[in-house]
Amino acid sequence: MLGEQIPAVVSGIRLVAPNGTEVPYEDLGGSVISFPRGNYTLSFDGEIKDSQLQQGYDRAYRANVTVPAGYSVTNPILGGYSQGANVTALPDGGTKLSWQSTREVRVRFYDPARESLLWFFATIWVVIAIVLLTPFLLNRLAYHGRE
Repeated sequence: MLGEQIPAVVSGIRLVAPNGTEVPYEDLGGSVISFPRGNYTLSFDGEIKDSQLQQGYDRAYRANVTVPAGYSVTNPILGGYSQGANVTALPDGGTKLSWQSTREVRVRFYDPARESLLWFFATIWVVIAIVLLTPFLLNRLAYHGRE
């Protein structure tokens, strides 16, 4: 809430070297791991709260995020992602977001129920606007018809 960093609890941590071999790491506790210096692909599983994911890096890295099937990021009112992302639809219905060089990853996603609620409330507001504007417009037409 105040901008402090709170480490996420993750599982299934994997470090993979460019040749495809898995690299061992040491869990130092307190959400810290240690591994040999090198260029690796890091993957992990973790719980995401509030339908959003944020990651910050000390320098620019290549990053990929896979949003599972049943969620979307395409509606700019409900979802979104940080600049520079390449968005790809996956065959299983998921979405892959890729950044070639970024210091920050932000992804906000939503489910179909939230999109339905958005359209429901938007429709209600349009109907309210029509109901409130109709007497005014009819009055203006009658006034201009008398001139």
